[in-house]
Amino acid sequence: MAKDKQTLGQRLFINRDFGLLFWGRLVSQVGDGVHYLALTWLVLDLTGSGTALGAMLFASSIPMVALAPFTGVLADLWNRKTIVVAMDVLRGLIILGLAVIFRSGHLTMPILYVATILSSLCGVLFGPAISATIPGLVKKDELVKANSLNNLSRGATMIIGPVLGAFLLGTTGYFGVFLINGIAFLLSALSEVFIRFPQVVREDKGVADLSASRQFLQSFRQGFVYIWQNVGLRTLILFATALNFLGAPLMNVVFPYFGKEVLLLEAQQYGTVQAMLPVGFLIGTALVGYLAKKFRKESLLTSGITMQGLIAGLLGVFALPAVYGRAGLPMTLAALSSSLLAIGVLNTFVNVPLQVMLQETVPDAYRGRVYGLMDSIGQMLVPLSMAFSGVLVDNFSTASLFMVSGLVTAALGLSMASSSKIKLLYAQDTASRELARES
Repeated sequence: MAKDKQTLGQRLFINRDFGLLFWGRLVSQVGDGVHYLALTWLVLDLTGSGTALGAMLFASSIPMVALAPFTGVLADLWNRKTIVVAMDVLRGLIILGLAVIFRSGHLTMPILYVATILSSLCGVLFGPAISATIPGLVKKDELVKANSLNNLSRGATMIIGPVLGAFLLGTTGYFGVFLINGIAFLLSALSEVFIRFPQVVREDKGVADLSASRQFLQSFRQGFVYIWQNVGLRTLILFATALNFLGAPLMNVVFPYFGKEVLLLEAQQYGTVQAMLPVGFLIGTALVGYLAKKFRKESLLTSGITMQGLIAGLLGVFALPAVYGRAGLPMTLAALSSSLLAIGVLNTFVNVPLQVMLQETVPDAYRGRVYGLMDSIGQMLVPLSMAFSGVLVDNFSTASLFMVSGLVTAALGLSMASSSKIKLLYAQDTASRELARES
């Protein structure tokens, strides 16, 4: 019986260590989803301002832009297990601290800013270490399944998070939300303690013999040179920067503002609509493995981006007062839900093949730095776009913001489809896979 159970577990979660990582991330991501809904609602409750919400998200993005290149270096130099466990413990303690302060009646916007920045800093350290570890936990031919499971986890928690968050807001209030989120991070850290993280294979020449500070600077330089010399990666990062500039504020500022301040939705209604995005992730996860075998990865990437842009433009039509006023609330909610569902499916077609390509082509010794630098450069303009979009929703219609952002996103997707440099990057991925099969 034990052997049968082990075989079933391997079929579902590949192996013991990846299974522990999967469940640990699942628990913490549920808490994160609950916390995000509560934080968005709390800021709007306290201020009623899109500008304030944009400023909060701007603050949370600062650590990503400023520190991600350096935290990627640490993921290649330090013990990745220590980083992962410590960051989840710290995030749990920060959120539990918010619960205590809220219960005492002393929670203010400045405290929220500080807690958000500190929690974001932990996430910036956590992200590259996890992303760099996954390829070492599974075989190369299991990477599509591993990334699909990660996407499944993200989709499931994004469904559970908003629904659970809305329920907790209606029953226990903000204190219950903070408490659940803090405990979730601590449980995630407990799961990660038992993961056997792979030893990093160093390829850097002459770095080990340097002092700690020179080791850090040399490793950072080598990671930057690696990306700079790869013209395909450089081009991909350029497009990612523009896409994140458009997409991040659209879904994190404009959409919540439209739901709460324009449509006057209750938290439960908004949570139900928002949950359709991760439902799309789940559907996409079920399809992406099959589609990745039938279509080129770059085709999935560019068509997924283009179609997401077109759907965002359609959201702008639904956001016109003449449309949602005449359609009525049920029809408007159905339109918004179906749009988010489609965006979730298409987003999976972009992210899973992209992650697999990076994991197959980037050597383990450089992986943390590449992920850190890509995240940082790709997110470079997001804090400005978050803050700027908060001002825009206070001065322009949400319909116009959806339409303009959607059409520009679609145009970027079409540009990527015709880029010879993007095609070259994926040609390198194909060559890497062929070499792996031969060996």
